[in-house]
Formats: sequence, C-alpha cells, structure tokens
Amino acid sequence: MTLSIVLAVAVGGAAGAVLRYLSGLWWGSLRGTFVANTVGCALLGSLVAWAPGDTQAGAPWWYALLTLGLAGALSTWSTLAMQVYDLATRDRGAAVGYLLVTLGAGGLVALVPLLAWGH
Repeated sequence: MTLSIVLAVAVGGAAGAVLRYLSGLWWGSLRGTFVANTVGCALLGSLVAWAPGDTQAGAPWWYALLTLGLAGALSTWSTLAMQVYDLATRDRGAAVGYLLVTLGAGGLVALVPLLAWGH
C-alpha cells in the first residue's frame, strides 16, 4: 500500500462525509440519507463495473479516491442505522419500510451497472 492510495482514500472520504452531511441539510434527515446512500451505491456500482482489471490488488489512486473514499463515506451504514433506530422508537412500521426502500434502492442502483457493463 502506497502513501498516495492512503491519501486518496482520506481525501475521498472527507469529501464523501461532507456531502453526506450537506445532503441531510438540503433534503432533511431521512431523505438526505436516502439520497446519499443511493448516489454512493450508484457511484460504486458504476465504477466497479467500469474499472478495468482487478482493482483490489494495486488499485490506482483515482479508483481508491472515488470508491473506497468518496462512495464509502457517502453511503455509510452508521447514519442509516441510527436513523432507522430513531424512527423505530416512534413508528416501527415506518422504520422497516424506510430501511427496505433504502436498501432496495441502493442495491438496485449498484447492481444495474454491474449487470450492464460488468466484466
């Protein structure tokens, strides 16, 4: 692992965390998390499908920046888990519905590019 890869992940992660925070301000807490997770999953699925060769062993800095850093920080489980827990304390049915819709949308937008362009 080179220093350039570590720095790329750090820069991408910082950008993803800021975008996740801003999405909550722009669209509200639950919608913002849904948007951030869906965009992060779509970005990750598209990049994995598009990237040439084996990107896990010897990933270029730009791939690490966009996948591990940006998409990873943008689509984190921690915010989703806390919001589902908070929603469940008020309305368990809404919490389950929100979780299923968010997971379904994230999985779908990540899977479509992999099926369409995947290796």
